[in-house]
Amino acid sequence: MGRGIIDLTETLEELYSLLLIIGHVIADEGEGELPLVPNTIQTQFVVDFVEADRHPVILLSSSIIKFAEQCLSPEMRASVFSPRLMESIIWFLARWSRTYLMSSDGIAEKILDSGHHHEHSSKKTLLCFFGEHNQGKLVLDIIVRIAFITLTSYPGEKDLQGLTCYQLLHSLVQQKHICIHLVTLNSWHELATSFSTEKTLMLLDTAHQRSLAQTLVRSASGIRNSEASSQYVRNLMGPIATYIVEISRKHNFRSIAQQPDILLSVSCMLERLRGAASASEPRTQKAIYELGFSVMNPILILLEVYKHESAVVYLLLKFVVDWVDGQITYLEAQETAAVVDFCMRLLQLYSSHNIGKISLSLSISLISESKTDKYRDLRALLQLLSSLCSKDMIDFSSDSIEAQGTNISQVVYYGLHMVAPLISMELLKYPKLCHDYFSLLSHMLEVYPETFALLNSEAFAHVLGTLDFGLHHQDADVVSMSLRALQALASYHYKETGNGNIGLGAHTTGLKDSSGNVQEGLLSRFLRSLLQLLLFEDYSSDLISVAADALLPLILCEQGLYQRLGNELIERQPNPTLKTRLANAFHTLTSANQLSSSLDRINYQRFRKNLTSFLVEVRGFLRTM
Repeated sequence: MGRGIIDLTETLEELYSLLLIIGHVIADEGEGELPLVPNTIQTQFVVDFVEADRHPVILLSSSIIKFAEQCLSPEMRASVFSPRLMESIIWFLARWSRTYLMSSDGIAEKILDSGHHHEHSSKKTLLCFFGEHNQGKLVLDIIVRIAFITLTSYPGEKDLQGLTCYQLLHSLVQQKHICIHLVTLNSWHELATSFSTEKTLMLLDTAHQRSLAQTLVRSASGIRNSEASSQYVRNLMGPIATYIVEISRKHNFRSIAQQPDILLSVSCMLERLRGAASASEPRTQKAIYELGFSVMNPILILLEVYKHESAVVYLLLKFVVDWVDGQITYLEAQETAAVVDFCMRLLQLYSSHNIGKISLSLSISLISESKTDKYRDLRALLQLLSSLCSKDMIDFSSDSIEAQGTNISQVVYYGLHMVAPLISMELLKYPKLCHDYFSLLSHMLEVYPETFALLNSEAFAHVLGTLDFGLHHQDADVVSMSLRALQALASYHYKETGNGNIGLGAHTTGLKDSSGNVQEGLLSRFLRSLLQLLLFEDYSSDLISVAADALLPLILCEQGLYQRLGNELIERQPNPTLKTRLANAFHTLTSANQLSSSLDRINYQRFRKNLTSFLVEVRGFLRTM
């Protein structure tokens, strides 16, 4: 103290620590589906003879909330509530609300387990005091107003704003019993209005804006009327879409596009669109579709204008990916046709400018996982193609896309042609890109194997090379996806040839490589490779079932080669007894009564069981060599 000035630093530091300690002690972490009052709190306090508002936990919680409410005063904010103190308050409110805030009677009864009467009474008091019929709605309003203050009155405090967006607000809308009250608050509507029509929240980090958009759109689930929830989304996101449309139509847009303020505004709006798209659910699906449809052409204009701005290109692609992924399974035929046409134009424009072209020498120079961010737009394209594929596997629309003559396989085929040359073996060493690539490959081959057969020889050979890489990958998920892709290819060829068609055609008989040498056909090649894997290499036992599903159609397609490979292995055995037992094992696996010439479900089940026994026996033989 000096000259009448009181230094509160030490006191505020202690308060910061106390808030964190109290949060850990009285509130559940909330990692599970249903946060519980900690056992120590349930058992230590008896409330039968004490008024509810005198319960120690309720008294402590109320005191903290009343203290936090003081930050709404500009004078108190300036003198007491530093950014660090606000971080502890936001963290406490997020953790506390998941356990205590507005637990409905039904939820409370689920949480209350059988036990001593005193414990039951204590838990019920804790859960009901801040419930929807007591203090809950008042406290919820205070929390929303505090959140609004942290987003608008602490510019540049990314950690504080991140806690508010990702933990506090996100948690509130995830809890349906809270969300139905949240959307009735004036404070929530003030936040939504500020987000959509004012510039204050434009100062937030762009990623925080995406999270906030997602949270605000997701809160529409708390509006009971379906049309009202859709209108809420339209009101919220309409101004953002209007901005994108209007700026793309400016006659001088190309000349002003690189100005820092324009670049920042465009990036912010794209992040907001992406956040809204990622929050799509059945009730708001129509409104989100309309939002994306309204900016289709502007998105293509922005891609053309910002083709050399990798950060903007990535935002554009991620918005499209999230929008298509959330919409595609619900769209009717006419809507699907519009989306597929848009995606085709997007891919053509991307390809025409060689955006994202990656040289092998550059990919080799990568020395850390963080540098794969340079290839994130390539991952986005893979995710987009996978989302389009899903339409033919999961479709909730009332009509058929064939009614509009829409062929999703064409855009997927074009996309694979465009993306495949960019995927080098070096790039496949990076986990995220690798996973997305093989996810697309297995997805596409299961849905559109006939389209895969149409790839030119160079692209086809490249994809097969990556498939072989995937079979021997250390990640079991990648191996599993590669095996599913193999199963789809072999099953398609077997069924097609059985019906008198060519199936995979010349690809199964072998093609000449760049040196003029004839390469083994793909089915023969992968039968040999898969047997090598199963018999001689290490792999997770969890993969045996999916390996069996791939091996069965390969054997049916290449029975002659399978017999030759088995005979070669048998003949290499010096011990006559082992040779006989090995021959019997191979015969048993593929004997007429064990291996029928069909790919029905029963035959797959039988083969999986037999293959497991076969591998245990044969690998045991081979270890004795």
